Amino acid sequence: MSSLLSIVVGYVLINAVLAVPFTLQARADFQRQGKWSRPTAAFSGLIMHGHFLATIALAWLDRASLFQPNLISLALGGALFLGGAFVIFLGRYAYGSQERVYGLLEDELIQHGIYRRTRNPQYVGYGAMFVGSAVAAGSTFAVLSAVSFLVIIHVFITWVEEPHMKRTFGETFERYADAVQRYW
Repeated sequence: MSSLLSIVVGYVLINAVLAVPFTLQARADFQRQGKWSRPTAAFSGLIMHGHFLATIALAWLDRASLFQPNLISLALGGALFLGGAFVIFLGRYAYGSQERVYGLLEDELIQHGIYRRTRNPQYVGYGAMFVGSAVAAGSTFAVLSAVSFLVIIHVFITWVEEPHMKRTFGETFERYADAVQRYW
């Protein structure tokens, strides 16, 4: 393994470990004040965007370790990547506010736009982008990074975000959750 690849793998592992204190801080902020503090929002952005950049780097540095990329894997991976980016855009557009995106404003249960299809478009979009980059590159480490992201996000959603949504929006959220799937 090259030294740069080792550094990126180490970063992904550190990022995964940092998800634990972040999750605890996010949960405490939600319980204490009903929204995230600015440091928690910044921490969220650092972890999410850092994992994104690291996964892209892994796909490039570790390309062809799982299989030799070909036209089909490039097309499928590219479609997943671009589709994921579009889903993220639709989610952020529906939110209408960067403050809502980063948990700083919890004044409305968003149920329009892409939120009629998924309760978590940003996470679905990032997951598709991570998997798409791994498929396009044929990268073992990018697949592992994508899987770690998906597991961490699932735990975060079920342990932090959904309990907060139930506390904040009560029966309205429960009806929404019955009508719209967590992911797709």
